[in-house]
Amino acid sequence: MNWNFARLAAALRDEGIRAARDLAAHWRRRPLAPVAMLWPLWVALATLALSMLLFVGAYFDVCAARAATKLDLDLVVFFDGVTQAGKSGWLFALSITMILFALFRRAQAAGARLRAAWGLVASRAFYIFTVLAFSGLASQVVKHIVGRARPKLIDFDGSFHFDMFSLESVLASFPSGHTTTVFAVFGALSLLSPRLGLASLLLAIPVAASRIIVGAHYPSDVAGGLFLGLASALIVARIFARRRIAFTLKPDALLPEPRGKGLIAKALLDRQA
Repeated sequence: MNWNFARLAAALRDEGIRAARDLAAHWRRRPLAPVAMLWPLWVALATLALSMLLFVGAYFDVCAARAATKLDLDLVVFFDGVTQAGKSGWLFALSITMILFALFRRAQAAGARLRAAWGLVASRAFYIFTVLAFSGLASQVVKHIVGRARPKLIDFDGSFHFDMFSLESVLASFPSGHTTTVFAVFGALSLLSPRLGLASLLLAIPVAASRIIVGAHYPSDVAGGLFLGLASALIVARIFARRRIAFTLKPDALLPEPRGKGLIAKALLDRQA
């Protein structure tokens, strides 16, 4: 048992070193072609998101916060459990586990196609890990710059009280961090596989709703987390695509395309045949 564990650790170490070298080589490589920055489209999307946030905040924040205080206690307790699924810790652990598993399988792979397939799996898992890190950091930065009071302070400060650059949790309502996390994962999985993205909505929507139900956020905070999560997934994917890591990107396209479409399935089927 000790020998097997040592062999596993050695395989992961060696394959991890090779993967790090591959990643560094991709990053040092010059982009294959210039990519349009699409500033008019980005500005239009940002303007649309801001307009929606203001609309939701003006018409839904107060009534939703008031309604949440009158909900049945059993319902609130149930959604307090649901909201735990939006914590990033277990998603980080899952992505790291997938990276390690894919690297180990790549080390054990017999053929070049199978090695390439497991390498793609590892790069996609690394992309999700990066999206989680990027979106989490962005959420915390925005939270403490904006300094919006949480719904529990609505009777004292109203629904639009801001104390910018505050580090207090009670003044970190916008955006919802849980919602940012689950919609960053939704966005990342949707770019990699629309089917997986659709399935992830079964997690994202209940978690987002739970943040309002338990009284932790206003609807506009949740909407802000949704937009920030989706933007994080797209921004990281475009950065990766410029270096052909997990994605490719056409010069005039907004959405990157995952590399190796069908390669993973074909390689695994060939191995089983």
